Amino acid sequence: MLCGGVTLCVRATPQKVRVMDSRPMRLPAVGVLLVVALALVAGSAAKAPGGETTGASPSWRPLPRSPIAGRIAASAVWTGKEVIVWGGVSAGQPRSDGAAYNPASRTWRRIARSPAGVIGDGGRAAAWTGKGMVVWAGNSPDGPAGGAVYDPRTDTWRRLPNSPLGSRENYVSAWTGKELLIFGGNRGDTLATPSAAAVNPRTGSWRVLKALAAVRGLIATGAVWNGRDAFVSGTVRRYPTVIRPIFFAFDPATGTLRRISLAKAPVDTEERGQLNPIAWTGTEVVFSSSADPLFASTSIVLYNPTTGAWKKPGAAPCTLPTTGYTQIAWIGDRLVVPCGTNGLQIYNPRTDGWRTLQPGPSPLNSRGWSAIVWTGRSLIVWSGTVKKPENPTPADGSSITLKG
Repeated sequence: MLCGGVTLCVRATPQKVRVMDSRPMRLPAVGVLLVVALALVAGSAAKAPGGETTGASPSWRPLPRSPIAGRIAASAVWTGKEVIVWGGVSAGQPRSDGAAYNPASRTWRRIARSPAGVIGDGGRAAAWTGKGMVVWAGNSPDGPAGGAVYDPRTDTWRRLPNSPLGSRENYVSAWTGKELLIFGGNRGDTLATPSAAAVNPRTGSWRVLKALAAVRGLIATGAVWNGRDAFVSGTVRRYPTVIRPIFFAFDPATGTLRRISLAKAPVDTEERGQLNPIAWTGTEVVFSSSADPLFASTSIVLYNPTTGAWKKPGAAPCTLPTTGYTQIAWIGDRLVVPCGTNGLQIYNPRTDGWRTLQPGPSPLNSRGWSAIVWTGRSLIVWSGTVKKPENPTPADGSSITLKG
């Protein structure tokens, strides 16, 4: 999460996502972080590879209908050739199926189901390793908890050994290039232990991250990898009432944890436990100022771990839609945020500037919990929930070319 390797943030007006049994679902966001640059293409419109149109005024283009049911909070990665979507929740049920979309040919294909006991729960523990898609799902409170690696070349899954983590929710992950680090979580109304673990998908070996025992009760909001450390935020809870915010850096090579003070974070005191790291710019951690993406504001906060400095960008040029759900996406070096009903606004941390576009309506402007992937030139948004009775999850989506 979408997010090291995986990040996605969704935003909406204060409405709970509900499933068929009408109980609120507390699901983290998912998505993909790929370090690539964004540059809008100027000049006359021209056809780009994959049938996308580039030009001074890029517009959204509907995706072909997928072969799988729509859903919320599916894991999604970009392989360099395909978008792989797996798991998530559809009609109130966790899913074990998935599909792959090739933007060059504009075609979908079903992928093999994951092994028995590996069921997508909407959690944020998925990454592209360079050869396969590694996933782990906690499925709190009753389980099963399990993980596997999908190889798109052979359309096969390889189950990972059982983890030391057990069933949980409200966990996040960071991909280091070697290990998938999984932080935090609770099991219903009880704490989940241990607080963190790491898996090497090549060898299938797990290890408990012992330094995280110091933050027992971690309910994580997000994690970002900068090449050496995982920056993790959230709250530490002592049920039923004691809650305090926390932000720390964890070095998996040395197994050391460094707490970072939130005293100078440019947010209200009550928001310090709601900082959600969504990206690494190369020098700074980018946060949205809400832990629960469905209740996020438009605020952005940045932290420089080298200098210890915090900053808050200038106000966005326009507001989110006043009704329905909306989502934001990190596209390598910039942040894309909905602007009214049909527009987008793009924030560049290097210049601390905003730019607005009017590419037309899209799932980014009107849905929550979509699968969102940046390919290096196109932003692809698939499925998610629409703010209508029973929160339907259409199996469609759109893409927009923002050439990198």
